[in-house]
Parts: sequence; structure tokens; C-alpha cells
Amino acid sequence: MAASKAGADSGRRALDLLFAFTEQRPVASVRQLAEDLQIPVPTAHRYVALLKDMGLVEERERGQYHLTMRVAALGRAARRATPLVHIAEPYMRELSEQIEESVLLVRMVHGLPVCIHRVESLRPFRLSFETGQNMPPLRGASVRLLIGGLPADERERYVDRALATGTPPPVHGRDTFLADIERAVQQGWDISQEEIDQGIWAASAPVKEGPITRAALSAPCPAFRLDESKREAVLGQVREAAERISQALSS
Repeated sequence: MAASKAGADSGRRALDLLFAFTEQRPVASVRQLAEDLQIPVPTAHRYVALLKDMGLVEERERGQYHLTMRVAALGRAARRATPLVHIAEPYMRELSEQIEESVLLVRMVHGLPVCIHRVESLRPFRLSFETGQNMPPLRGASVRLLIGGLPADERERYVDRALATGTPPPVHGRDTFLADIERAVQQGWDISQEEIDQGIWAASAPVKEGPITRAALSAPCPAFRLDESKREAVLGQVREAAERISQALSS
């Protein structure tokens, strides 16, 4: 049993190392990876060697590693296997063209909010997370809508569990956050201002299958591009696109 647990822990560590590569940092040294995972450098070397043997990472130059196209193929396979992404994709692209901004689809995966798909605009900008990465559990309009999809008695448990793990707290505190969740649920949409990334305003709306919230559609926009009328227009278009995805998902 102990050997089995050790093997599972090693597997999780190897996957954590794989996820340490991002669009912002596609190349990393073993020492950088060890610092990210807070593990000894020799241990990181062992995981890198395992991933290299599996064809998931390769050495670009001495001591510098990057992901291989085999990982990209896994990402494409995952998207094709996800009915929600397949259904939402055309509506997300249409919305992105309308508002000339990037569009995200976020859902709960094993109890954590994850950006499962992203459509880039022709004028992209840098966000602090990429497709497949966890988002801050207690910040952002999309997260409030997803938590709002939980039964009322589970919302507090979700927030308290997240706070117990040391995750960054809500910007305005626990009780205000819970009240904001209820408000977002009642109005059927939410907005955020610089809760996750500096200078970013975002509009979000729930994607539902019947009465069940399956995901949140979000349009994060650089605030400097928006005046009040533009924000109202973006919010309306996000809500309309989310409703169309919901109808397609429920049909």
C-alpha cells in the first residue's frame, strides 16, 4: 500500500512539473521547475527524465527544456472529447469577433475553476492564466457564477475550504463575497474589475443545461479600451452568447 501511494505521489509530481510550462514561460531549466514545485533539484531531474522518456518534454539547449508537440496533441484530443467546448466554440468565436476581445469558457473541474477553452481576438493581451490552468478560486465574475451554481449550503463550505488552504481571499472579504455570489445568481450575470489581472475588466454569464450551471462564459477586456457604453454592449453580447450556448447545450 505504501509503495502504491508513493508511486501515485510521484505521478502527481511529474504532472505538476508538466503543468509548470506555460505560454508565458514555454522553456524552463530543471532548477526553475524545482523552485516552482518546491522540490529538490535531483528530484526534479528525475521527473524531467521520466517525461523526456515519454516524449512529453525535450531539451532545446543544454539545461533548458520545453514541451513537445505530443502534449499539444493531447490538448486537441481533450477539446474534441469535451462536448461543452465543441458546442460553445462557434458561439465563442462569433462573440470574439463582435466585441474584438478574447473570450473564455470556465468550469469547475474537481472542485476548482479551470479555464477549459479560450478564443483569442486579433489583438490579444496577456492574462495570468492559460487554457487548462486553475483560476483563483475566490476571485472573478466567472468564479462567482460557478459557485452560485452550487446549492446554497455548499457555497459557504466551498469558500471556507478555499480559505483554509491559504488561497488568496476575496477582494472585499468572505461575507461580501457570498453576498455578491447571491446577487450574481439573481441577476444572471456578473462583472469584475481588476480582481485577477491588473487593468482588466470582465463580463461573465452562466452557461446552463436546463437549471444546472455547467460553465461561465467570460470576456476579459483591457479597461482602457472601454467606456461605459462599450461595457454595457459587451455585457449584453456576453449574456446573449451564453444564452445561445445554453440553448444549444439543452437541445
